[in-house]
Amino acid sequence: MNEEIEKTVTKIRSPFDTDSLEKFLTSDISQNSQVSLGVEIPKWKAPLTIKQFTFGQSNPTYLIIDGDNKLSVMRKKPSPNAKLVSKSAHAIEREFFILNGINRLNQNTDKKVPIPQTYFLCEDESVIGYVFYVMEFIDGTSIKNPDMTAISDEKRQVLWNSIMETITAIHSLDAEKLIDLLPEKHFPQFKKPSNKSTSYFERQIKTLAAVSQKQSEVVDPIPDFNKITSYILRNAPKDPTKLSLIHGDCKIDNFIFSKDQTRVIAVLDWELCTFGHPLFDLANFLQNFQLPNQLNRMMFSPLKTQMGIENPESLALIKEKLKLYYEKLGHPWDENDPSNDPLKKWPVGFVFGLTRLSVIAQGIAMRVKKGSASSANATAFGSLYPYLAEICMENINQSHL
Repeated sequence: MNEEIEKTVTKIRSPFDTDSLEKFLTSDISQNSQVSLGVEIPKWKAPLTIKQFTFGQSNPTYLIIDGDNKLSVMRKKPSPNAKLVSKSAHAIEREFFILNGINRLNQNTDKKVPIPQTYFLCEDESVIGYVFYVMEFIDGTSIKNPDMTAISDEKRQVLWNSIMETITAIHSLDAEKLIDLLPEKHFPQFKKPSNKSTSYFERQIKTLAAVSQKQSEVVDPIPDFNKITSYILRNAPKDPTKLSLIHGDCKIDNFIFSKDQTRVIAVLDWELCTFGHPLFDLANFLQNFQLPNQLNRMMFSPLKTQMGIENPESLALIKEKLKLYYEKLGHPWDENDPSNDPLKKWPVGFVFGLTRLSVIAQGIAMRVKKGSASSANATAFGSLYPYLAEICMENINQSHL
């Protein structure tokens, strides 16, 4: 194991029965009726060395090193199913089947979505005490700041090409075939006839409004929330003609790049993926280029960044990358509505992304007030939601693009 990997792991902080895992991995796992298999399954050799990654707070994530120094990754639930406060917040089964479905679709398309190979999901809690799944370890490098200032201009352009190829691959995936591969037990909402009368943005605003209203019983409401959501509902595009998968947390720190930093080799953290409008993924990835630089410096500290609305190059970059996305996508979102495109709908996508972020920040403020989130970072981020709402209103009153 190299030094770079060593920096991302620690000793096991969330313990489980490691002896049982070793016995299980070195046996014929396909004999267990509660195991769902991936496209291909490697052989593991004892003894196993297991360390825990520093990330993966919601669902503990581990590095497995077998006797042949082969690396794998395991994700498990934080508690047995019976003790989980929120099953939906820890639905690793859902993440496994989405990844496994994408891997199967990747076998028959030229436009592949780069993700780890999924090996198996074990829903038998008697094995290690928790539901868990094991997948391929991707040996690459991460980039934390989307302005990529430490990278040469030439290499940065190569990376942006790969990033947009990756995002368009996600949005071009055959969503109907993916749904066919998903088990009804874990995806009942996708197996029912879809409600075509409401769009992705309408459904999201309804959910965000309900969450914010509940949080407002504990902390101050989000300023101008009704004005902001009314603007979104008036201006948000209808769903694409073709059903689209969206990642749901499409940010540069969820992308793994090759060691030479020339291409995306994996997209991680699919817990929030759904079927919706691609505009949200674009807004999520590019929104920092239109935020105030002071806010970006706080969010990316200790990294230095000139990215922000005060920098004309940042705003020019948004236009440039939205055009690049559309070129690589190769087809319109809606053949019957020319206005339903990334550039024309960017302003409402940006406001929607910030609105969602403000609801998240308000939720953190609520937990801080209740005493269940007391870290300095939580307090600082929770205090941001009135400021984020102010930015939303500024953009509603005067679009910058």
